[in-house]
Amino acid sequence: MDTADLYQGPLGDFVARRTALVHELRRADPEAAEAIGKLRKPAVSVWAIDQLAVGNASVLSALLAAGADARDAQRSVAAGTESRDGFALATGRLRDAVEAAARAAMDTLIQAGHPPGGETDRKIRTTLQAAATGGAADRHALWTGTLDHDLDVAGFGDASESEEDVLELAAVLAPLRRQTASASPGRAEAQRPSSRELVAQRAAERDVTKKDEAAEAARAFAVAARHQADRLAEEAGVAAEKAVVAEQAADDAEAAAHAAHAKLTR
Repeated sequence: MDTADLYQGPLGDFVARRTALVHELRRADPEAAEAIGKLRKPAVSVWAIDQLAVGNASVLSALLAAGADARDAQRSVAAGTESRDGFALATGRLRDAVEAAARAAMDTLIQAGHPPGGETDRKIRTTLQAAATGGAADRHALWTGTLDHDLDVAGFGDASESEEDVLELAAVLAPLRRQTASASPGRAEAQRPSSRELVAQRAAERDVTKKDEAAEAARAFAVAARHQADRLAEEAGVAAEKAVVAEQAADDAEAAAHAAHAKLTR
């Protein structure tokens, strides 16, 4: 049962969309209609995350890939095939990915007229990390935009977890994943970067993040400027039309005045 359309749309219309879907399915599939009728309206923090599946799918893919790498790094550390430096690098990437997704979710809230607050911000970040590092069901719900409640972070799950992502999601994440030592235990030591290389790579990643933020800010300013220009152009067009009407009215008034003068001089 695909409920993505139910969760993606104005938050204030959720109940109306749910009711319409229940009515649509009631005759054809009573059990599905009953199940949908029990779905709860998400909190504003969860709703903002669900909207990312439509407008910011690449941000969610990067987050889920970082979460998968962090889970693998933890298992590799436990197995002795990965250094703690590698795990620290993976969790650093995860923090950056959570932050990028959180900013996108909060931008969505602002654009929808729901200014985020401190508690909402915290819930968004916590739920994003919990979903990205949690079980397959939560990861799939994050990717499809069908989360219906806030989540709490509980580490990186069971190190022995064998629950895999659905094939479609795994295919999306595969090119975004990073090679881990656990993928080739015999070559772990040879491929493991030095501390200096890890620091340099971390600095480079932070530089990329800053440049991404600058680009996002520049694009937002450009969009705002374009909207203002379009509004001013529209207002100018309306003013021009009013001027034409006023000029025509003035012409008509002058013609009437001339006619009256002519009538007096007869």
